[in-house]
Amino acid sequence: MKRGTSSRQRRAWIIDAFEIQEELPGPYPKLIGTVNMEDGAQLRYKLQGKGINEEPKGLFHINEDNGNIYVHDKVDFEVTPVFHWEFHAINKTSNKLGTKLGIQLKVIDINDNAPEFSSSSYEVPVNESCMQGFTVFTLLAYDKDDHSSPNSLVHYTLLSQTPADPDVEFTVHKEKGFISFKGCLDYARNKNYKLQFEAKDNGAAIQQRNQCEMIINIIDGNNNPPIWANGEGPTEIPEREGNRTVIRLAVTDKDTPFTPAWRAVYSIIEGNEDGNFKIETDPVTNEGILTVIKPLDYETSSQNNLSITVANQEPLFSCKVVERTPFGLWVVDAAKKIKAKTLTPMKGVNVKVKDVNDPPQFVSEKVGYNVVEHSLKPGSPVGRIQAKDMDIISPNKIKYVILNDPAHWVAVNEDTGVITCTQDMDRESEFVSNSKYNVTILAVDDGVPSMTSTVTFIINLKDINDNTPTLESPYMSICESEEEALMSTPIIDRDLDPYSGPFYIEALDKATEKKHLKLMENNDNVLKVLKLKDAPRGNHTLRLEIYDRQGVISQQNFTVFVCECLEGGVCLEKMNDPPTMGGGAIALLLLPPVLFLGLSLLLCKIQRVKVMVPVEQEPLHSMIAYNEESGTMDCQASPSVLDNSPNLVGQGVKDEGGTAAAAAEEEIDSVFHRASTRKYSAPALMMEQKMMLARSSNQQYQFQRQQSLRQTTVTSIKRVSARRHSVSPTL
Repeated sequence: MKRGTSSRQRRAWIIDAFEIQEELPGPYPKLIGTVNMEDGAQLRYKLQGKGINEEPKGLFHINEDNGNIYVHDKVDFEVTPVFHWEFHAINKTSNKLGTKLGIQLKVIDINDNAPEFSSSSYEVPVNESCMQGFTVFTLLAYDKDDHSSPNSLVHYTLLSQTPADPDVEFTVHKEKGFISFKGCLDYARNKNYKLQFEAKDNGAAIQQRNQCEMIINIIDGNNNPPIWANGEGPTEIPEREGNRTVIRLAVTDKDTPFTPAWRAVYSIIEGNEDGNFKIETDPVTNEGILTVIKPLDYETSSQNNLSITVANQEPLFSCKVVERTPFGLWVVDAAKKIKAKTLTPMKGVNVKVKDVNDPPQFVSEKVGYNVVEHSLKPGSPVGRIQAKDMDIISPNKIKYVILNDPAHWVAVNEDTGVITCTQDMDRESEFVSNSKYNVTILAVDDGVPSMTSTVTFIINLKDINDNTPTLESPYMSICESEEEALMSTPIIDRDLDPYSGPFYIEALDKATEKKHLKLMENNDNVLKVLKLKDAPRGNHTLRLEIYDRQGVISQQNFTVFVCECLEGGVCLEKMNDPPTMGGGAIALLLLPPVLFLGLSLLLCKIQRVKVMVPVEQEPLHSMIAYNEESGTMDCQASPSVLDNSPNLVGQGVKDEGGTAAAAAEEEIDSVFHRASTRKYSAPALMMEQKMMLARSSNQQYQFQRQQSLRQTTVTSIKRVSARRHSVSPTL
């Protein structure tokens, strides 16, 4: 224990450090040192810090009067190598702090700790194929003594090796603890080794030491190649069969089962250029499973000769001790990653292919022909399909059958494969997609068993201008409150470009157009009509002629229903129902023409006059005039109906000398006469008279309507003929 002293120089206090050796034997307390100061008689001394007023409290104390410092028990370097204290010098008279300094107590280490291993025993696996000099483990022992002194410097020693092996010697590095071996490991000779090690420090007076035990477990490596087992011979498999096991190949191996050194890896090195086969390892039996993954063809090759090799997952190695030298590593004959084929010969497997009936083979899986729609008459040839029988030994006869013809447009000659048309082909048919009509046809041979193949026969239909423009929505409703409203609906033409839009539009009813409805654009793919502010409630119909780009015309009606609306634009009343006729009304309409026709056949000669009449599209929700008002009845037919010569559309009757008119008048008079001679009640009589007058009025209406339609037809034909010579080619 070293004692320190202090002195005063120019009012600067210098305090010496104190030292104490750890683990000093008693008795205690022991004096560590004394703090001497000038005017010491007037001062009182005080220490603060660890071991005094901090844990471990009471280990040290200072004499307040003379400055002696004492220790009351053993100190441990490994617990606290240095103590730091605050030294206070207080004036006894004024009780004021005169000096505040630091004092240091350094603990001197002794070799009182032995090296410690992390465990008393270790178990280390080592692969049999490891070569000598390989570090299998690193020992580490820790000494708690001062690391700057020899007390913590550890050296390692191998005390014993069990069993003793002439071909294996384990070693340990004295300072770093590296464990390695010399020679060759052999799992079959020794599966494990028991080693005893010692760690010792380098204390000057005394050395501390400790021991541990280590078990080295040898893992079996691949030092035995697989050997082919006998018994496999030629094998046979039917052609055109895939995913079928051909044969299982067996090997034997002396290494530990189910280890990488034992598991076999098979490879096909010859005869599988087309990729028809694969070989895999059975994880349980270690057999090689040869499988056909791509069907074989007898006509291409009747047998396949395969060359197969086998190896292990882990590379094969060998090691043999040649010389045991006193220093350094021994001399060994070692080789790693030896190629298996140098030790295990190739295996030849002959796979024979069994001939079976092959299906017919079409020249192409898809056959296409171009056809203009509506151009072929029934019986016209469309194209031809052709399939070949692939069997060489006994070729079969092939017949053709239609499997799927959704529209029943074609037929096939079962012997020649010629495809003929049976019906008119329309590109706009629901069975045509993207201008293509697909027919599925079977080729069937007469082999045993019978085999089939399919081909898709594609008819590419070329479009012609066979459709007229139509309105997608010919009827629309609009609220009366909207003074002017623009309405639009697409124009549809099922033909392709250039037989469709943009379309040229012309309104026929000029007066109606100006008064209630106005056509906004006449060259577009969309019809745009403006409802004018003066349009009253009810139906307003705009008659239109629409032309496609090639001048093909269609007449369309666009009807607008103007109605009173609630909030949200909902009509209070619906559009009038489309005009319909009951059975009685139909009878009344048909009776006059039948009567006139019968009379005319008796009195006139018949001539047929064909007149093309455009179909008038009766607007939905429009009214039919019946020439009758409530409260009064028409009692006399218009003379114009009887005076004019009737001309019926499609079948006219030419009157000679007005006999038909006279006969009609007599017929009407006779009807009224019969009604007058019958006995009716007053209401029934009025009803009968009303019906007769209605028949007469409808007769007048029919003749007037026929005359008007005939005049309209002639006018329309003239207008179309004139426009076709004046319309722009771009339309």
